[in-house]
Amino acid sequence: MKKTIYKVGVIGKTGEGNYGHHLDTAFHGIHNAEIISIADHNEIGLKEAGIRTGAERLYLDYEEMLKCEDLDIVVIGPRWIDCHLEIALKASTSNILGILMEKPMAKTLSETDLIIDSCEKNRVRIAVAHRRANLYEKYAKKIVSEGAIGQLMTIRGAGKSDHRSGPEDLVVLGTHILDSMRYFVGTDVSWAQSSITLKGQEITKKDLYEGGDQIGLIAGDRLDCFYMFKNGVTGHFESYRRNISDDRSPFGIDLYGTEGIIALRGSPNTEMYIYPNATFFPDQNKGKWERISIEDWEINLNTGVALTPEEKMKLSNNMIASELILAIEEERDVIDSSSGYDGRAALEMIMAVYESQRLHKRVDFPLQNRENPYLLFTD
Repeated sequence: MKKTIYKVGVIGKTGEGNYGHHLDTAFHGIHNAEIISIADHNEIGLKEAGIRTGAERLYLDYEEMLKCEDLDIVVIGPRWIDCHLEIALKASTSNILGILMEKPMAKTLSETDLIIDSCEKNRVRIAVAHRRANLYEKYAKKIVSEGAIGQLMTIRGAGKSDHRSGPEDLVVLGTHILDSMRYFVGTDVSWAQSSITLKGQEITKKDLYEGGDQIGLIAGDRLDCFYMFKNGVTGHFESYRRNISDDRSPFGIDLYGTEGIIALRGSPNTEMYIYPNATFFPDQNKGKWERISIEDWEINLNTGVALTPEEKMKLSNNMIASELILAIEEERDVIDSSSGYDGRAALEMIMAVYESQRLHKRVDFPLQNRENPYLLFTD
């Protein structure tokens, strides 16, 4: 279904997740979309969002907005994920065409199953705000596919490893990395095995606590997880507390091939490097790292001024929003950014970390347990 203008409604919760990663303005600059309404239970936050987005109709109750407005697309913006299921189910049954939602999709796999089932039933497309939607990751995907580093063998990923080190880092930020792993590998995970510790000791039931952003029960301050993909490529994700003095976070991924290495850091304000050997040699005679710069992601071509992090975030959001509209018009799944299926797969990789730790063994995909494994901890 193709429309001249797609009417967009945005849902946020000021003080309870707000509007994650500027998703309230994701459709700004999209020529065939207009943000016409905002819903936010906080009067001050609602007014401010109305000014930011230019929306003329403001609602304190998102259900009222869904009932009163003839919307095509709904943006589910809160970073807190305790409300994602309820909002997504009500939005998907309100005669809309698409949903753009903040990551992670929901608290559990059973919730993502319900969201996807409802959207499939009502022919609603889903796009998830993962950060594979930037030109560096797309370029890296292209050259990996062309054999620039030989055959891809393994991917190493890391969270920010800040005060949220461990499972909170995994859920809140690692979801980007895990989604990107699947993007580069091009297939699903076969099995996974993990280790989660607290101060060097394996976690127990007494270590559980409620994580930030309403992500549910978590535990530990360090985790390591090994993934085996169906095509034989391996993946590794780690997060542990680091003392980083220069603000250069390890957040990113390294792609190891038989003939080279690609390093990506800090999406969407990405830095990209290529090394011309399969193993890093400190001896510069074996080659040196080359930084890759994509002008469209670094410079405003109209002004010649370097893009700010906020402007890069807007570019990333615009790419996701545009892909969602194309998926609606072409009656297909979201493929050029992260779809609902991709969002669920990233959450499954997260839950596999918990489940493997709980069972003290590797776990096969798809996971049979669709709830938070920490709820089943017995020791």
